[in-house]
Amino acid sequence: MPELSSARIGELVIGGSRANWASVGITFSESGVCLAGDVVIRCDESLPPGLHRWSLFGLDSQITEIDGIETAVAKEISESEVHTSETFSLQILGVDHVVINTPDLERTSRALEAATHAPLKRIRDAGNGMRQGFHRLGSVIVEIVSAPTMESGKASLWGFVLNVSDVHEAARFLGPDVLSPPKTAVQKNRLISTFRSAAGLGVPIALMSDC
Repeated sequence: MPELSSARIGELVIGGSRANWASVGITFSESGVCLAGDVVIRCDESLPPGLHRWSLFGLDSQITEIDGIETAVAKEISESEVHTSETFSLQILGVDHVVINTPDLERTSRALEAATHAPLKRIRDAGNGMRQGFHRLGSVIVEIVSAPTMESGKASLWGFVLNVSDVHEAARFLGPDVLSPPKTAVQKNRLISTFRSAAGLGVPIALMSDC
């Protein structure tokens, strides 16, 4: 029998200004931590905007990258690192999925499975040559995306989607110039809204909630 995966995402590391994230209701502690369900989002302001690396639980300590994606073994954080905002804050329930871009879906999928033992669940044809492969790491779906327009080379972390309690409430508070109006998601009985570039996050982020 194939080995079952015990790997899960522990931390996503982003760069850029924490102030921009706070303005849309995603706030960080003094140590740069925001807890999204069972995943830590860590903002390192010494890094340029973007989604730079991740840490995984249940990983061989010798693994430092997965098809070019900087990877480390995750560590538990202390309660003192977590911050609760007294200003407007999104009611984040967790991370729904993380998106990886790659010029070679099968290669990246094999590398992810080799490192985590998380099998490829399915491949979806999204049209115009774009394909999506799906793995599950703990509570989070990893969506691997390939398209003919992507340059050759290694894979890279691209963006992520957060589950929130009410995407309509977030859209009303932030306004259409910051967050797109909610629309029906590909996932059944779910809604999705996407942060616009005007938010200045530097990472493609969307919010999802039940209809």
